[in-house]
Amino acid sequence: MALLSVLTFTITQKMDAMKQVFILRGLPGSGKSYYAQSLADELGGVDSSQYLICSTDDYFLNDQGEYHFDKFKLPQYHNLNLARFINALAQNIPLIIVDNTNIKKWEFIAYSQAAHALGYQVKEVIVGEVKDKSMQHLYAKRNTHNVPLKTISKMAYMFEW
Repeated sequence: MALLSVLTFTITQKMDAMKQVFILRGLPGSGKSYYAQSLADELGGVDSSQYLICSTDDYFLNDQGEYHFDKFKLPQYHNLNLARFINALAQNIPLIIVDNTNIKKWEFIAYSQAAHALGYQVKEVIVGEVKDKSMQHLYAKRNTHNVPLKTISKMAYMFEW
């Protein structure tokens, strides 16, 4: 009976070791969503039940898939994204990726704490070059949500390390 308990404990440990959360951070246009999908493809494989990408941007998409930002709905949508994330943790989805700008540490601390509490390994990944002015210009040109350079530069200035 003791051998069975040890074996069960070892299997549980190995399964828990595979549970990973990646919290992406970076400016709009830095490539977070591309990185998130690449990471999911590499680590999650073709089985979409093995991963979830949680992005608040998803809530700004209409039925036709068009993005319409509404700053007044941002707090509500951040809460919905966090709820979706916690639900994924509860379902033991092995790979969960948070795809938000996460400029300030307080913006992602709830994700990190919830993941740790449920036995996930948490990795914080900064995507792109936050302080590089020339990269900020590039991000302003290529971000899909038309975030202006002035806003991107302000976000870079406020970025917490």
